[in-house]
Amino acid sequence: MRLALQVVASAILVVAVFWGMWRLPRGGHRWFGWAPPLALSSAWTGLLALAMTGLLWVLPYPDSWVSLVFLVLDPMAIAAGVLVLWIYRGYDDGLATINQQRIQAKVG
Repeated sequence: MRLALQVVASAILVVAVFWGMWRLPRGGHRWFGWAPPLALSSAWTGLLALAMTGLLWVLPYPDSWVSLVFLVLDPMAIAAGVLVLWIYRGYDDGLATINQQRIQAKVG
């Protein structure tokens, strides 16, 4: 029961943070320089997390790696992708680079 409450509290916190992020006013183009490396790191970190998750099945002692994968790599990939989508929120210029970075962020 206690674990279920922690999971529900974490989910509520995440939803509250996302709701607050999207309500902030846009900062113009000052964050656009951060988006390309964040999109790239999101995709590669997600791929690394996927490979590490697959390796957990074949490692003799996967317990020490579980925390690295699920508490570090997965949140990093998700956070970088969400930040890219947050930076480009409201910009529907149709530029190919922005669309490709959005796709990278979603894949990550």
